Amino acid sequence: MEEKKAIVEEIITTLGIAPLIRSVVIEKGNSPWSEKAHIKWKKDHLDVKAFIWDDPTYLYGRIYRLFLYIVDVLNPVFEYKPRISPDEEQEPKVRERYNQIWSIYVDSRMERLGIENFYDKVLRKNLFIDSEKELSWDTAGAIFETLWDKESYTYPEIIDYSYDLKKLTLKTLIVPIDNFTKHVSELLKSPSVSKHLDNIPTPKFREIVNDLISFAAYHCKDAFIQSKYYGICLLYHRQAFLEMIPTGKDSLYFNIFDAQENTFETRTITDDTDINALQELIKEKYNKIAQEDDH
Repeated sequence: MEEKKAIVEEIITTLGIAPLIRSVVIEKGNSPWSEKAHIKWKKDHLDVKAFIWDDPTYLYGRIYRLFLYIVDVLNPVFEYKPRISPDEEQEPKVRERYNQIWSIYVDSRMERLGIENFYDKVLRKNLFIDSEKELSWDTAGAIFETLWDKESYTYPEIIDYSYDLKKLTLKTLIVPIDNFTKHVSELLKSPSVSKHLDNIPTPKFREIVNDLISFAAYHCKDAFIQSKYYGICLLYHRQAFLEMIPTGKDSLYFNIFDAQENTFETRTITDDTDINALQELIKEKYNKIAQEDDH
């Protein structure tokens, strides 16, 4: 916790926002996916509550990106107007795109600053493409590149693009998914699982991950292994219970979902990880979700 506090102090000083922040409360997050920062306005200053995953992987970058959102909120040029934000319940699709676009703005700056980040360009692109299921892969990719290359945004611009991507200036026409089938169908078939495996640098770790997938296929009856753009999902009756996301290095993120508790956690897996313990965990999570389904 002390390390996180020290990093926060360094970052808000570097960003020049320390005088505007009265306090920062740090809470434990379950995974990098759940990291976020909440702010409360108090006249001439802010109180911040940051939820940060308790893992050292890209810790500085993960904290830095959270405070870039706060930099935007405090920047008058950004024109932050929360009252025009899309409602999550009434407009979930627009809200999801809004989250994606603002995150792209944050993470593209992280790359330009040369700060190592969990949400690198490849992962951010895959997440955006996966969220735009009504568009062809090529079109979603072209939109992402345009969003990523844009060096500055205002909040009203983010809102406008969230409602209508056609307001972007693109070299590629926005093509609905109906006009594009071959590439997406190839990516979502099981051979693309092997593509994820091929992206693992060393044969030893590739074999470990392959063994985990094979174990799940053999021991989890009626479970389905699905490739996503960003990784490999294990589902039982269309409900995900495990997710494996290769990092491009000899490690992967192992996301464990608990639908009953509505929680999830992320573990970093390397070739030093106890694979037998992971196999037992896979069986445990599968048995739990299968028993719930039976009831």
